[in-house]
Amino acid sequence: MGFCLSLHAQDAIIFRDGRVKSVKIIQTNNDKTLFKESGNKKASEEFVENTKVFMLKFKTRGNVVFNANGERILTTSEHIEIPKDAIVVYYKDGREVPAYNLMMDTSTVSFKTSKKAKDRPIFSPKSEVFMIRYPDGTRDILTNLAVEEQQQQEREAEEARLKAQREAEVVDSIKAAVIEEAASATNPKKATIVTKKGVRMKVWVCSDTPTMVSYKKANSAKAAIFNMSKAKIKNIIY
Repeated sequence: MGFCLSLHAQDAIIFRDGRVKSVKIIQTNNDKTLFKESGNKKASEEFVENTKVFMLKFKTRGNVVFNANGERILTTSEHIEIPKDAIVVYYKDGREVPAYNLMMDTSTVSFKTSKKAKDRPIFSPKSEVFMIRYPDGTRDILTNLAVEEQQQQEREAEEARLKAQREAEVVDSIKAAVIEEAASATNPKKATIVTKKGVRMKVWVCSDTPTMVSYKKANSAKAAIFNMSKAKIKNIIY
């Protein structure tokens, strides 16, 4: 794969699906990146949406890393020189780390950052790693960013739907309570209130909430409305 050598000598675009393209980066905007094909002076300018880019690697300066929305999540000012014989671990947060003696199991990636035998290995969850690139140009994609981001968008959409549903249910409940209360005020329900002291009161209930009862002593629009705390009431018999 020709790109494995050109990564050390040219700019490069690493796409969110793991593809790598050696280019000459001309300009980075908030929404897209302009570039030319490397090694072709007559090549015309092309562009790629930043939402499709994981990382921009520059020959003489630091990297630029984007999230799924095309927003820059990491910019380094210094160029990171990766030894040609090193494996490279790309984390989802944009870190680019040279690796030796790399090992993987079902959940963990471990490696050393140099060839020194005394160096302690680094252990990272596979879920934090986007891609591993080997010196021969082959790549292991440990996290399919497109699928992960789609799943995240679906989760957020479902959460938003459930939140909207709960809010709508609350609004509907309030409306129903207001309608019921208004109906009760004009059409009170005949009931008997039994207080905790044993007093029985024949009344017309206008409103019955978890904490308070409003009632009239007569079924008349002109009758006064009284309130009684539920704490004083033993039972209400309709």
